[in-house]
Amino acid sequence: MSDGFGGLLGIAQQLLGSEQQQGHGAGHDDFLQGLSQRLLEGHEPVQNGVTYEIDEKFFSPTHDFWIKNSQGQKVFQVDDKLFSFSGALALQDAQGNELYRVSEKIMTLRDIRYINRGDQRIATVHKALFSPLVYKFTVTFENGAELHVAGNITDHQYAITYGQQEVAHISRKWSLLSEHYGVTIVPGQDDALLLTISACVEDMVIDD
Repeated sequence: MSDGFGGLLGIAQQLLGSEQQQGHGAGHDDFLQGLSQRLLEGHEPVQNGVTYEIDEKFFSPTHDFWIKNSQGQKVFQVDDKLFSFSGALALQDAQGNELYRVSEKIMTLRDIRYINRGDQRIATVHKALFSPLVYKFTVTFENGAELHVAGNITDHQYAITYGQQEVAHISRKWSLLSEHYGVTIVPGQDDALLLTISACVEDMVIDD
């Protein structure tokens, strides 16, 4: 095994052992444990993953937008009706069932968002660093696991990483009336969650 994989293995073992102490209930702990295991096992190159296309229409009256797979099928929808005022958004499946929700922004904590699954908070997204060319975010899960998001705003490329492993990549393209970006995700991950993180990061970048 590489040193990077060995480091990830140690992190995951530590996280999996600590989850039982969180007190959120068995279902919540099982979810976090499964998430940690998926991240640990995500060793395929991100280029081999599934790419989702997000087309956000700037002039949509509701600001909602669909997420499509590579075959053009509508798989998820981002419910973003209060986007301009609160920063709240929810990721739904194609039938309109909510999967994840990003909390409203708080005026005194504009660099922080919370991600909920049902009525349980599962992660905190914190804007870690901004420079003229680079954004960095840290996504800290309730069991202590961390994802990192770093991107260059000039070419609109962002990587989501766990340890040294890239688990998703965001690539943006612009046109006159709409904004397109693709999110490619390593096989076997929680695609809905990583898409929620991607939408949350985009919200926080636009909010600057």
